[in-house]
Amino acid sequence: MSRPMLAKRDSLRKCFLWLIVIDYLLLFLFLSQLYSLSLNAGTGISILLLVYNMLLTFLCFERTCKQEAHIIYPTISATLLAFIFFLYFFFLI
Repeated sequence: MSRPMLAKRDSLRKCFLWLIVIDYLLLFLFLSQLYSLSLNAGTGISILLLVYNMLLTFLCFERTCKQEAHIIYPTISATLLAFIFFLYFFFLI
């Protein structure tokens, strides 16, 4: 591969990794505000986080190759964590 193609791929990889970090930060903020959210606000935030996690998971499986398979694990764990938070919000609070 040529240098510009590698630089573009590296910048895409960095952007994707930052999206994973942002996902964990959003989940932490959702968890920290869980008890003070109304049903409407919690539902809206849950739907937005669900869409974000679905897009992130789709990108993860589309963009990774065998050498980058380790990126799948934090993405899947964030999606499962979001699912647990949603269950907790809708059924236990």
